[in-house]
Amino acid sequence: MKMQLKFILLLFGVSFISLMGCKKQNNEKAITIVTTWTTLVKPVVLTGTFTTTGELSISGTGIMDAQLAGDSAHCTETLTTKDGSFTMHQDCSNMNMTGAWYITNGTGRYAHLQGKGTLTMKMPPNVPDGIQGIDTLTGEVWGD
Repeated sequence: MKMQLKFILLLFGVSFISLMGCKKQNNEKAITIVTTWTTLVKPVVLTGTFTTTGELSISGTGIMDAQLAGDSAHCTETLTTKDGSFTMHQDCSNMNMTGAWYITNGTGRYAHLQGKGTLTMKMPPNVPDGIQGIDTLTGEVWGD
C-alpha cells in the first residue's frame, strides 16, 4: 500500500512539474522589419538600410549574403545599429517571393534577442529605380 501511494504521488508530482514547465512565457513582441537593399557589392552580397516597427523600433544598416540553390535562396542577414547587431538566417522561394526567417545570434543590446517569422521579397521591376530589392519580415522577437 505504501509503495502504491508513493508511486501515485510520484506520478502526480511529475505530471505537475511537466505541466508547469510547459507554460509559455508570453514576452514575445510583434515586429515588422523592412530592409531596402541599395547596393550590390558582389553577385550574392547586398548592402542597405532597415527600419523596424512594432514593439522593437530601431533602424540601421544591413548586409546580406545570399546563397542561391535552384529556385531557393538561403541568406544570412546582419542588421546593425549603434547599440549592437543581430544576424538572421532566411530560407526563401524565388518562385513565390516568400520565405521564413529566424535570429541566430546578436551582439550588444541584442545579444539575447531571439525571433522568427515570415517574409516577402520584392525585386526589380517591382521596386523603385536604383533599389536592388525590398524585404518585409513579420514575426515575433523576445529576449531583448
